Amino acid sequence: DTLHCMGFSMDNVGKSEEAIEYYDRALEIRIECLGQDDLRVAETLHNKGALLCEADRADEAMECLEEALRIRELHHGEEHESCADTMQWMGNLLRKHGDPSEALDYFKFALRIKQTRLGNDDIDVANTLFNTAVLLDDLEKY
Repeated sequence: DTLHCMGFSMDNVGKSEEAIEYYDRALEIRIECLGQDDLRVAETLHNKGALLCEADRADEAMECLEEALRIRELHHGEEHESCADTMQWMGNLLRKHGDPSEALDYFKFALRIKQTRLGNDDIDVANTLFNTAVLLDDLEKY
């Protein structure tokens, strides 16, 4: 847990490469001690995937996010807000490096889950709406 927290802290102060190294070390230990399907493994994969997305390392990011989503769905089902968070990052990644229409599908799915689970006035719902609006503007769908 300490290595994961160090990765999070390094990311927060803008030290992305150090954060990735901490996340990698945390993943090794978490997988070895807890197993591949533990939710704490998913948490680290999600954070690492988001960081890689911001660093424009698309293939690595998608690999982490897909595995994080698989684990989260295994434990919670796909209608959980943690799954929605990962789907939103996958949408962000696809918006920048893939298929924008597929990104829109991820955003819509994440938005539906967040609105249902968190309510319309939640900040995470607003963030998902913002990302969806940016994508629709990119697609010139006003």
